Amino acid sequence: MRNLKSSKKPTRNPNSQLSRLESIHKLINGRAFQPSLVEEKLSQINTSYLTPYCLVYFKYLNVRHHFNYYRAEGALEHLELSMGLLNEMDQTAYKLKVRISNDEYHFTRAYVRFTVSFHSEDEYDTQFIISKVKHITDNALRINPKDSKFKWLKNQLAA
Repeated sequence: MRNLKSSKKPTRNPNSQLSRLESIHKLINGRAFQPSLVEEKLSQINTSYLTPYCLVYFKYLNVRHHFNYYRAEGALEHLELSMGLLNEMDQTAYKLKVRISNDEYHFTRAYVRFTVSFHSEDEYDTQFIISKVKHITDNALRINPKDSKFKWLKNQLAA
C-alpha cells in the first residue's frame, strides 16, 4: 500500500521498514488465513522507529488483520477491535499529516464501518456510522467514478 506522493524513492532492501510491512501485507491478503503468523510478524515491529507513513501503514495492517480474523471466525470482538484500530489509524494519519491516496485504504475504512453498522444496537450510532461510510464512498467516487468496489458499496448503502 503505497500512498504517499514523494519525489524520494523509499529503500527496498529486505530489512527496510516498508519491505517488512509489505511482506506482512502479502500475508494478510493471502488465500490461507494465518492469524498466528501475522500476529507474530506484527509483534516483531518496533513502532517507535517507524516513519510516519510506515506507522499509519502498520496500523492499517492491524485493522486488516483483525477484520480478516472477524470474517474467518465471526468473532465480534475482532470487528470491534478493527473499528477501534481504524479510528486510531485515522487519528494518527491526521496528526502526523500523512496524506492517504490509496483506494484500498479508503475502501477498508468504509467497509469496516459498513460491517460494524449491522452489529450496532444504537440507532443513532448506526446512522452516524452509515453517514461516515456514505461520505467516504462519495469522496472516493468523486475522485474515481469507475471504482467497482465503491460502486458496489454505494449500491449496498442504497438497498
